Amino acid sequence: MKIFMMYIARNIRENKLRGLLILLSLMISTFILYINLVARDDILLQYQKLNEESYNGYDVMINYKDTEEPFFMASEFNDKDIDVKEKSLAIVTYGVVDNNDLLTLKLYGCSKESCFDSGLFAISEKDKFDLSQDELILISPQLAENYGYKLGDKVSIQTQIGLREYKIGAIGEKTGLFLGVDNENLIVMTSSEVENITDQKNNINTLLLNLEDDANINESIQTLIKNNKEFNIQPLVDQDLIDFNTGMISQVLLIILVLAIIMNYYVISSNAKVILLSRIPVVGTFRSLGATKAKVNLILIVENFIYGVLGGILGIICGIYFKETILGALTQGISGESMGQISVPMNYTYVIFALLFAIAIQLISVFHVIHQIGNYSVKSLIFEEFNTIQRVPKILTVLGFVFLVLSYTLYKINNDYNIILSILALVAAMAGGIWLLPFITKYLSLLFSKVNKSIFGSAPSLGARNISDSKIINSNIKLVVISLSVVLMIFITSMSLENLFGKAKDAFESDIQIYGMEKKEDEYLKLKQVTGVEDLNFLYSFYDDIHINGNELNLVVTGFEDERLGVKNVVGNIKDLNVGEVMIDEFYGAKNELKIGDQLEIKSDNLISEKIQVKIVGTVDSSLFTTSRNTIVFSESQFKRDINDIPSTMYIASSENLDQMKKTLYKELSGEDITVQTISEFVEEQDQRVSGLLSTVWIFLFLSILLSAVGLINNQVIGFIQRKREYAVLYSVSMSRAQLNTMIFFEIMNSFLIGCGFGLTLSLWLSKLLQGLLSSIGIYLQFSFQWLDVLSVVGIIFIILILTSLIPMYKITKMNVVEEIKYE
Repeated sequence: MKIFMMYIARNIRENKLRGLLILLSLMISTFILYINLVARDDILLQYQKLNEESYNGYDVMINYKDTEEPFFMASEFNDKDIDVKEKSLAIVTYGVVDNNDLLTLKLYGCSKESCFDSGLFAISEKDKFDLSQDELILISPQLAENYGYKLGDKVSIQTQIGLREYKIGAIGEKTGLFLGVDNENLIVMTSSEVENITDQKNNINTLLLNLEDDANINESIQTLIKNNKEFNIQPLVDQDLIDFNTGMISQVLLIILVLAIIMNYYVISSNAKVILLSRIPVVGTFRSLGATKAKVNLILIVENFIYGVLGGILGIICGIYFKETILGALTQGISGESMGQISVPMNYTYVIFALLFAIAIQLISVFHVIHQIGNYSVKSLIFEEFNTIQRVPKILTVLGFVFLVLSYTLYKINNDYNIILSILALVAAMAGGIWLLPFITKYLSLLFSKVNKSIFGSAPSLGARNISDSKIINSNIKLVVISLSVVLMIFITSMSLENLFGKAKDAFESDIQIYGMEKKEDEYLKLKQVTGVEDLNFLYSFYDDIHINGNELNLVVTGFEDERLGVKNVVGNIKDLNVGEVMIDEFYGAKNELKIGDQLEIKSDNLISEKIQVKIVGTVDSSLFTTSRNTIVFSESQFKRDINDIPSTMYIASSENLDQMKKTLYKELSGEDITVQTISEFVEEQDQRVSGLLSTVWIFLFLSILLSAVGLINNQVIGFIQRKREYAVLYSVSMSRAQLNTMIFFEIMNSFLIGCGFGLTLSLWLSKLLQGLLSSIGIYLQFSFQWLDVLSVVGIIFIILILTSLIPMYKITKMNVVEEIKYE
C-alpha cells in the first residue's frame, strides 16, 4: 500500500497544471456552497449584532404618530406595565449644509446622561467639549473622514430659523449610534439648541427604552402599543426586514450555485479524464503484474478523493476569508445596506458538509471514467487500444426530449412562481439539452459533411463526418453549449436590466423627486411659488408587510387617480376605482393566488384604518414601477383616508439648473429628513445597486467559464493523444500534413458552429426560465433580446474557439509518424 500511496503522490506532482484546474473548479463550487450554507446565519447575526452595538442594548424606539406635531413630553408615554431598565431622551431635527455636496444632517439634541452615560456615543478626540455650550457640536467620524472636518472647524447649517454657525468641539468614535449607516451624517448638540431651532421647550420626539425582560421583547412591545395608541413603537432590530433580505440573498446564491455546479462538473470531468487517460499504460502494467481490477480502481478513487479533500479545504478557506466581502456586496445590492465587520463563530457542521460535497462531486465526476478504464483488457491498457467512437444511445435521446418537455411543462404549470419548480425547470432544460445534443450533432455533422464536400472538397468533408463519431469532439461541443448558454443567459439578463432602467426613466413625470416628507400635501403646495418650479405632483405609496386575509405579504400600496409612473391598466381602469375597490399587479396576484372578484381584508398597525375591506376589480402591470411587482392600487382618495395621508414622494418639473434647484429645495424644506434627487441620479443609483449584484454573479460565473475554456483545451489534448496513431496512419497512406490540418480545422470549426448554434438556441429558452426563477424570488424582469448584441457575443466566442484548432494543427507538424505507428 505504501508503494501505491507513493505512486499517487507522484502522479499528483506530475500533473500540477491539470490538478490545479481540478482544485480550482472544486474550490469555486465548494466556496459557493459554503457561502450558501453560512449566508443566512451570518447575515442574521451581523444585522442583530450591528443593531445591538449601535443602540447599546436599547430595544425599542418611540415616536409620536402625528408627524406634523411630533413633539411630546416624556411623561406622556405610559410604560408602567413593563419593567424599563434605562431610558434615553432626545429631540431631533434636520439641517442642510452646503459642502460642495448638499448634505442633510441629523441634529441630535440630548443631555450628557442620555448621550454619553448611556453608551450611545463615545468621543475619539475633543477640544473642551462637554455638551454644555450650544455653539459646540460633536460630529460623526464618517463626516470627519468623508469631508475633511477637523477640531475647531466652523460649520454653517441651514435650519428652520435660518443659517446657524457651529464649531466642531469633538469627533466621535465609530461605535454606538455612529456605527449605523443611517447615522453617518449625525451631529450631536445640546438639547437647548435643538429646542431653540424647533421652537419647543422641554419636549422630545425620540425615546429609546432598554427593557428589563430581553427574552419577551415582543410581548412588552404589544403591551406598550396597547397602552399608547398615539405613539409609534418599533423594535430597533427589525426581524422581518432581516428575514426578507437574508431570504433574497440565499435565493440569489442558490441560483449561482446551481449554474456553477452544472459548469464545473464538466470542467472537473474533462480535466480528470486527461489525467486518468495518461495513466492507462501504468494501470496496464499494474494489472499485468497481478494487481486486481478492484485494487487499481481503489488507487484511482483514492487519488481523486485526495483532490476532493484538497479542493474542498481550499474552497472552505476562501469561504471563511472572503464571505464578508461577498455577502457584503450582495447585501448592498439587494437591501442597500452595508454589513458590519463583526466576527461570526464558525459552524463546523457547514465546514464538514462542504468538504463532503467537494469529495462527492469529484468522485461522481470521475466515476464513469474509472469504471471505463476498469473494463479495458490488460492488452488494451498496455497498448492504449481504447474506443474513441461516439455512440448515440436512444435512451439518452428520448430522455433529452422528455426532460425538455418536462422543463416546458414545469414552466407552464408554475403559475405561483414556486422557486423549487423554477430551479427544476432550469436544470431539466439544461440536462435535456445536453442529452439531446449527440443526436442533433450526429445529423448536423452529416449535413455539414455534404455541404463541405460540394464546396471545399474531401478533407473538409471527412472533418465534418468525424464529428459524429468522436467522443472528444462531442465533449467539446457539450462544454461549448453549457458555457455559451450560461454566458448568453446572464448577458441577456444584463441587457434586459439596462433596457428596463431606460424605460423606467422615461416613465417618470418630472426632473426631480423628493422623499422623506412628514407633513400633509397642503404644507408643500408653497413650493409651487419657488422660482424654477414649473409643476408639482405627489405620489401616495406605502411599503410594508401587511396582513391580507390572514397572510402576511410584502406590498407596495399606492393611491392613483389614473395610469402613471409606469403602472398600466391590464384588466379594468384605475381612474374608475371607487372606495372599497382595488387593482392588483397581475404577476403578484398570480403568484399569491389573488384574482379579480376576491374580497380582501387588509390589516396593519401602521395604517390609518387598522382593518380595510376591499374587492379586487382589476389588474395592472407595475413592472416599471417596481421590479418586485408587489403592487396594489387604491383610489387616491381612499388611500388618504385609510392608508396614509402624507405623500411618500413629490415630483417637480423645473426649467432651472437642476443642481441649483436641489439646493433651493433643500433650503426651503430644512428641518425635515428629506432627500432631493434628480431622476437621472435615482435611476443611476438603482442601476449601480443591481449592477453590483450582477457583477458578483459574473465573478463566480467568469471563473467557471474560464475553467470551461481550459477544459476545451484539455479536450483538444485528449483528442490528439487518442487519435495521434489515426493521424499517423492517414498521413502515411493517403493524406499530406496540409490535408490533415485542413481536416482538423473543419472538424473543429463545424463542431463549434454546432455548439454555438445549439448554445444560442438553448440560451433563449434558459433565459425565459431564468426570468421565471427571478420572478420566484421577487425580481420581475421582462427579457428583451437585442439580437445584434447577442450575435456579436456569439461571433466573438466562435472566433476564439476556432483559434483552439491551432493546438492539434501545431502538434501534427511535430508528430513523428514512425514512433506513432511502429506498434501497429
